[in-house]
Amino acid sequence: MSFALDVSKFVEKTKRNNETVMRSVALKLFSAIIKASPVDTGRFRMNWQASGATPRGGLVAGEDKTGEAAIASAKTYITNTQAWEEFTLANNLPYANVIEFGGYPGSGPNTVGGYSKQAPQGVVRINVVRFQQLIDEEAAKVR
Repeated sequence: MSFALDVSKFVEKTKRNNETVMRSVALKLFSAIIKASPVDTGRFRMNWQASGATPRGGLVAGEDKTGEAAIASAKTYITNTQAWEEFTLANNLPYANVIEFGGYPGSGPNTVGGYSKQAPQGVVRINVVRFQQLIDEEAAKVR
Protein backbone atom coordinates (compact mmCIF):
# COMPACT_ATOMS: atom_id res chain seq x y z
CA MET A 1 0.00 0.00 0.00
CA SER A 2 1.39 3.38 -0.94
CA PHE A 3 1.44 6.58 1.09
CA ALA A 4 -0.95 8.17 -1.43
CA LEU A 5 -3.52 5.42 -0.83
CA ASP A 6 -3.18 5.83 2.95
CA VAL A 7 -3.81 9.58 2.66
CA SER A 8 -6.75 8.97 0.34
CA LYS A 9 -8.34 6.56 2.84
CA PHE A 10 -7.77 9.05 5.66
CA VAL A 11 -9.44 11.84 3.65
CA GLU A 12 -12.45 9.65 2.87
CA LYS A 13 -12.78 8.58 6.52
CA THR A 14 -12.55 12.21 7.64
CA LYS A 15 -15.31 13.23 5.22
CA ARG A 16 -17.56 10.45 6.54
CA ASN A 17 -16.76 11.43 10.13
CA ASN A 18 -17.66 15.07 9.45
CA GLU A 19 -20.95 14.01 7.92
CA THR A 20 -21.73 11.68 10.83
CA VAL A 21 -21.01 14.41 13.38
CA MET A 22 -23.02 17.03 11.51
CA ARG A 23 -26.08 14.82 11.12
CA SER A 24 -25.94 13.67 14.77
CA VAL A 25 -25.51 17.18 16.15
CA ALA A 26 -28.34 18.55 14.00
CA LEU A 27 -30.71 15.82 15.15
CA LYS A 28 -29.82 16.24 18.82
CA LEU A 29 -30.09 20.03 18.68
CA PHE A 30 -33.36 20.02 16.72
CA SER A 31 -34.86 17.39 19.03
CA ALA A 32 -33.95 19.44 22.10
CA ILE A 33 -35.52 22.58 20.60
CA ILE A 34 -38.71 20.73 19.71
CA LYS A 35 -38.96 19.13 23.17
CA ALA A 36 -38.33 22.51 24.86
CA SER A 37 -41.20 24.10 22.94
CA PRO A 38 -44.20 25.06 25.04
CA VAL A 39 -47.35 23.01 24.53
CA ASP A 40 -50.93 24.19 24.54
CA THR A 41 -52.53 22.43 21.59
CA GLY A 42 -49.31 20.99 20.14
CA ARG A 43 -49.51 23.12 17.01
CA PHE A 44 -46.26 24.96 17.80
CA ARG A 45 -44.30 21.72 18.22
CA MET A 46 -45.80 20.32 15.02
CA ASN A 47 -44.60 23.32 13.01
CA TRP A 48 -40.86 22.83 13.47
CA GLN A 49 -39.51 22.08 9.99
CA ALA A 50 -36.01 20.89 9.13
CA SER A 51 -34.39 21.82 5.84
CA GLY A 52 -31.05 22.61 4.27
CA ALA A 53 -29.62 26.10 3.86
CA THR A 54 -32.97 27.65 2.95
CA PRO A 55 -35.64 27.55 5.67
CA ARG A 56 -38.92 25.94 4.71
CA GLY A 57 -41.91 28.19 4.27
CA GLY A 58 -45.52 27.59 5.13
CA LEU A 59 -47.19 25.82 7.99
CA VAL A 60 -47.69 22.19 8.93
CA ALA A 61 -51.24 21.04 9.61
CA GLY A 62 -52.03 19.17 12.77
CA GLU A 63 -50.88 19.00 16.36
CA ASP A 64 -48.04 17.18 18.10
CA LYS A 65 -48.13 17.53 21.87
CA THR A 66 -45.23 15.11 22.44
CA GLY A 67 -43.03 16.45 19.66
CA GLU A 68 -42.41 12.93 18.37
CA ALA A 69 -43.94 13.61 14.94
CA ALA A 70 -41.86 16.75 14.45
CA ILE A 71 -38.71 14.97 15.62
CA ALA A 72 -39.41 12.04 13.28
CA SER A 73 -39.87 14.45 10.38
CA ALA A 74 -36.60 16.23 11.20
CA LYS A 75 -34.82 12.88 11.54
CA THR A 76 -36.10 11.75 8.15
CA TYR A 77 -34.83 14.92 6.52
CA ILE A 78 -31.46 14.91 8.31
CA THR A 79 -30.88 11.23 7.61
CA ASN A 80 -31.93 11.16 3.97
CA THR A 81 -30.81 14.43 2.43
CA GLN A 82 -27.70 14.31 0.28
CA ALA A 83 -26.64 17.83 1.29
CA TRP A 84 -25.49 17.41 4.90
CA GLU A 85 -23.25 20.47 5.27
CA GLU A 86 -25.95 22.84 6.51
CA PHE A 87 -29.23 22.28 8.32
CA THR A 88 -31.93 24.76 9.28
CA LEU A 89 -34.85 24.44 11.69
CA ALA A 90 -37.71 26.89 11.27
CA ASN A 91 -41.10 27.51 12.80
CA ASN A 92 -43.29 29.81 10.71
CA LEU A 93 -46.18 30.26 13.10
CA PRO A 94 -46.83 33.96 13.67
CA TYR A 95 -46.23 33.65 17.42
CA ALA A 96 -42.89 31.81 17.17
CA ASN A 97 -40.89 35.02 17.75
CA VAL A 98 -43.02 35.90 20.77
CA ILE A 99 -42.34 32.48 22.29
CA GLU A 100 -38.61 32.93 21.69
CA PHE A 101 -38.19 36.59 22.64
CA GLY A 102 -41.32 37.56 24.57
CA GLY A 103 -43.41 40.57 23.72
CA TYR A 104 -46.91 39.18 24.11
CA PRO A 105 -49.09 42.20 24.90
CA GLY A 106 -50.16 41.92 28.50
CA SER A 107 -50.60 38.67 30.37
CA GLY A 108 -52.71 35.77 29.27
CA PRO A 109 -53.41 32.27 30.51
CA ASN A 110 -50.07 31.04 29.09
CA THR A 111 -47.95 34.18 29.51
CA VAL A 112 -46.48 36.37 32.21
CA GLY A 113 -44.99 39.74 31.38
CA GLY A 114 -45.11 38.96 27.68
CA TYR A 115 -43.21 35.64 28.01
CA SER A 116 -44.41 32.07 27.79
CA LYS A 117 -44.88 30.53 31.22
CA GLN A 118 -43.51 27.22 29.91
CA ALA A 119 -40.52 28.70 28.06
CA PRO A 120 -39.69 32.13 29.49
CA GLN A 121 -36.09 31.89 28.21
CA GLY A 122 -37.18 30.82 24.73
CA VAL A 123 -36.53 27.45 23.15
CA VAL A 124 -33.85 28.03 20.52
CA ARG A 125 -31.51 30.25 22.54
CA ILE A 126 -31.33 27.94 25.53
CA ASN A 127 -30.38 25.02 23.30
CA VAL A 128 -27.98 26.73 20.89
CA VAL A 129 -25.65 27.51 23.80
CA ARG A 130 -25.02 23.74 23.95
CA PHE A 131 -23.98 23.55 20.28
CA GLN A 132 -20.23 23.28 20.88
CA GLN A 133 -20.76 20.70 23.61
CA LEU A 134 -22.83 18.58 21.21
CA ILE A 135 -20.14 18.85 18.53
CA ASP A 136 -17.45 17.81 20.99
CA GLU A 137 -19.50 14.84 22.23
CA GLU A 138 -20.33 13.58 18.75
CA ALA A 139 -16.82 14.15 17.41
CA ALA A 140 -15.38 12.09 20.27
CA LYS A 141 -17.51 9.14 19.12
CA VAL A 142 -15.98 9.02 15.64
CA ARG A 143 -12.29 9.55 16.44
